[in-house]
Amino acid sequence: MKRILAVLAALILAVFALTACSDNNDSSDNDSADHDGMAMTSMPTSMSMPSMPLGMSTPGASSMGIVISGFGYSTPESVMPGQVLTIQNNDTVEHSVTSDTSGLFNEDIEAGETETITVPNEPGTYTFHCTYHPSMRGTLTVK
Repeated sequence: MKRILAVLAALILAVFALTACSDNNDSSDNDSADHDGMAMTSMPTSMSMPSMPLGMSTPGASSMGIVISGFGYSTPESVMPGQVLTIQNNDTVEHSVTSDTSGLFNEDIEAGETETITVPNEPGTYTFHCTYHPSMRGTLTVK
């Protein structure tokens, strides 16, 4: 008798779980539903992100400036000579953007903060690093 009650309870729980997860939208279009006048678009439940070694920069990942996230830099594909470039630190710790060539640029950015640097006036490729986390390296291409 206990086994039958256990199986019956499991079936009832399964029915409740399936009912709670079901879509009550009677529309044949499952990609969007109208809620309070706003169109809702379904989003994938998981997204695959390409992996990148910790601390490396991703050229072309940012069109506006340098973004620091996950102990790595995302940099624009190229920048203009003398351009003022925004640096956004999305990590929870302080980082720096320090040119490998002494004196070009060196900016500390607190966690969650934004700073700016002025890129060199001469076209070329400029490497930089984080003084707090030496494995973090990036490259700016000035054209």
